[in-house]
Amino acid sequence: MKSLLDKFIPAIAPFLPTTATDLFALRLAQKLNDAAAVRHYVTLADTHSESQLLCAYRRTLRTPGNGDLGRRFHLELQHAHTNGSNDRSAKLISIRVERRAVAACIFHGHQLEYTDSRQLSSDNSKALDSAVGFTVWMLNRFPVESAALEGIPNGHEFQRRVLHEAIWQEFRERLLPVWEIPKAVLFEACGHPPLKSRAQLREVVTAIWPVLEGTHAKVFIQDAAALGAHVQTERTFIIN
Repeated sequence: MKSLLDKFIPAIAPFLPTTATDLFALRLAQKLNDAAAVRHYVTLADTHSESQLLCAYRRTLRTPGNGDLGRRFHLELQHAHTNGSNDRSAKLISIRVERRAVAACIFHGHQLEYTDSRQLSSDNSKALDSAVGFTVWMLNRFPVESAALEGIPNGHEFQRRVLHEAIWQEFRERLLPVWEIPKAVLFEACGHPPLKSRAQLREVVTAIWPVLEGTHAKVFIQDAAALGAHVQTERTFIIN
């Protein structure tokens, strides 16, 4: 008799997450080398708790062998139990830095709690003071446990890197762990096949949080939200 997994036919159409659960299911499928079956994992995420799925995922990785990860995962899921070690309450600040703007999002677990942004002066010195001041204001208002910044390739965008490094230093002075995520990683993690543009990334984010739709001023907030959502999702897969 064929199993449910044997009967499932991978979808050819592109997949774009529309909820935080969809994003989690996509990352689970990708980590199991089974991204083509992402819609099946979305169904699993709707019928199983996140703790059950994470328990099965961790047991899969700990099981010796080089076989089909997806099939091993489904076998483990039959015996999965809830895992209380997953901290869904971790607080994060994610920041998107541009030459003339900085945007920040505060996450509590998978929940987007607060967003804000600042336009920066064309004077580089004033822009630096404003970007750091905005970051300090956010950190003082919202105590967080970690931070995220979008990585900038070496040798690219000098002024943006200056702002990035100053904000990173502020995080380090407060002893905050910092995730630096390249744009290419976000594109790969937020769609199947991987996204090709920021416009697609922002489409995913505004589908998950429609409140972030709006004027051009919100696009950097959308980018910061994508970054934060990715980090908070990745955090759930970390094996302690």
